[in-house]
Amino acid sequence: MSDFIRKSICDGVAFSSITDDRFKIGRLGATLITPLDKKTAAANALLSFVLTRSCKKYPDFTALSRKLNSLYGASLYPSIRQIGDYQAVTVSANGIDDKYVPGDESISSQIAELLCSIIFEPNAENGLFSDEDIEQERRQLLEGIDAEYNDKRTYAIKKCIEIMCENEAYSIGRVGSREDVEGIRNEDVYNAWKHILKNARVELTMLGSSDPAKAAAGFEKYFASSPRTIKKIPVETVVPKEVKRAEETEELSQSKLVMGLRTAYFSDDEDCLANSLMSIILGGTTTSKLFQNVREKESLCYYCAARVDNSKGIMLIDSGVEAENIEKTEKSILRQLDLLRQGDITDEEMQAAKLAVKNSLMASLDSLAAMQGFYIGGLLKDRQLSPLQAALAVDGITKERVTELANKVTLDTVFTLRGEK
Repeated sequence: MSDFIRKSICDGVAFSSITDDRFKIGRLGATLITPLDKKTAAANALLSFVLTRSCKKYPDFTALSRKLNSLYGASLYPSIRQIGDYQAVTVSANGIDDKYVPGDESISSQIAELLCSIIFEPNAENGLFSDEDIEQERRQLLEGIDAEYNDKRTYAIKKCIEIMCENEAYSIGRVGSREDVEGIRNEDVYNAWKHILKNARVELTMLGSSDPAKAAAGFEKYFASSPRTIKKIPVETVVPKEVKRAEETEELSQSKLVMGLRTAYFSDDEDCLANSLMSIILGGTTTSKLFQNVREKESLCYYCAARVDNSKGIMLIDSGVEAENIEKTEKSILRQLDLLRQGDITDEEMQAAKLAVKNSLMASLDSLAAMQGFYIGGLLKDRQLSPLQAALAVDGITKERVTELANKVTLDTVFTLRGEK
């Protein structure tokens, strides 16, 4: 079982420790959370990867690797994530647990200081990072964007979100657009570093069984003197006035239908769990309404799945269909949603959905990286439950609560990627 303790280092900076003695390594991370902005999203994304290539103390990749090796083979992991209308830039490191190190040496405190060196003292001269580092990371970022475009299911989902949330920060995405990444200048990345260091909300995390006080002390040396005023983005439940529709055509054997729906927005973990359960009963398992009826009984599509993003209050239903079945599939999906609104939920559907939610929650305990992701994703909520607490809370969700939430779901956007053979 994991113990979660959170304390404030200064205004806008908090340290959270999740104690778990099942692993022989620990994971420390610094996450800088900032509102999504089209002007800075791509630069922030590029920054997260450039920072982990070197720093002032270790001015090239070889020197930094040598330092990591001296810490019993520690490793760095940059990542960029979208949490609702926010962008989260994370630099993490894995290292051997302190109890396996000879003598009184603390690897966790050294890793904490190394992370701070990377963030506060990057390898930049005269307001510029290394051009070589910028170009290498830009290329990899563009390759990732191209891979998403080439996966037509992913492309159709992203396109639906862009249309659905065209005047909202959520539409920007975690790394911005391809054009944004291509247009980044070296000074843009440096300016992004200065801005995010001064203004971002900072969430410091430590997972494992090492003494969290030692790691916290390493972080405090740098962060305690850098308070910041945090701008919180208000999130409201959006009620669409009319359904937006858009269509593109490509040479595809299988068309893609994506339906974007607005759900109620919640900042409490238990309400979010109920909302997730509602979407899974609709289309999250092989016993769900969409799978059993739209796919199996009516044979209208190759796949049909629903997923909810509680950090924003939207649900996406996507399916792969033959072009001639697009309209029939949409009507069938809406018919299943209406049945859910009417409380037509079998015990089998309820139990299978609860089991799926609980399995997903417990799977986040399988690795330190997954646990870190779980807790970072919940830090913007008013109440933070552990995976085990959340799994236990699922059992208390009733059919009536699921029906109530289904009646708050409203169709907003329909995007079709129509295939032409």
